[in-house]
Amino acid sequence: MAWQLFDTTLIGEPFQILQDDRFAGNLPGEELPNLSWFGIWCRMDTEGGFWNLAETDALAQIEEDLLKLASEFGNGWAVYVRRAISAGKYEYFFYSGEDAHLQEALKPLQDMHPGYRIEYDSQPDPEWSLYTDWLKEAPNS
Repeated sequence: MAWQLFDTTLIGEPFQILQDDRFAGNLPGEELPNLSWFGIWCRMDTEGGFWNLAETDALAQIEEDLLKLASEFGNGWAVYVRRAISAGKYEYFFYSGEDAHLQEALKPLQDMHPGYRIEYDSQPDPEWSLYTDWLKEAPNS
């Protein structure tokens, strides 16, 4: 397979998940031991959904810009593996190697979209344990 899109409930909260399962049989933890997270908060009331439909184009542009910046600052050592959307929040996850500098994508992304709250965090995950857990959430796992 490759990308899977599904709805699920995590910690009692509904989520829409888009994840890449192509690494399921071959985890590149040695080459890509770091997990990076970008959080983007919606500006408009979600009106009971994951996001307000009037904000769709703006959120799509942020995603497009993030993926371009992650590619640029990943220096060929980053892979986008998951997007998790909950009510009012988009979360993006990347695994990367030591030559990637994804934290440097935060400031340009914030500058491109000044009205949005955008945050970054990272942690080591050389076993890809979170990724493995995420695969178990998928309906066809």
